[in-house]
Amino acid sequence: MSSRKVKYKENKYIEPCPKCGNNTEFTVRSEQVCEDGCEIWAVCKCGYDPTSYEESGSGYRVEDVWGGCSDDHCQDAITYSWNDPIQDIKQSKPSNQ
Repeated sequence: MSSRKVKYKENKYIEPCPKCGNNTEFTVRSEQVCEDGCEIWAVCKCGYDPTSYEESGSGYRVEDVWGGCSDDHCQDAITYSWNDPIQDIKQSKPSNQ
């Protein structure tokens, strides 16, 4: 498994972490899961992983043949393995109306 710490500027594009509110500091992870496939995903600095089985069943991890933590992989991980599952988790939880 390889990983890379990334830090973004203050922004309104990355969903805040439901546990700690962070939306700027992450660790992007890349792990080989089969002979010719890797999964890439982002984890908050507090350790929250929206792709964990408990949260979403890990269907949100980015699949890539070579894997890695390049700039493009980091951007994809934030978009597809961070923002998308957090938005879906928010929508699936009942609101307090």
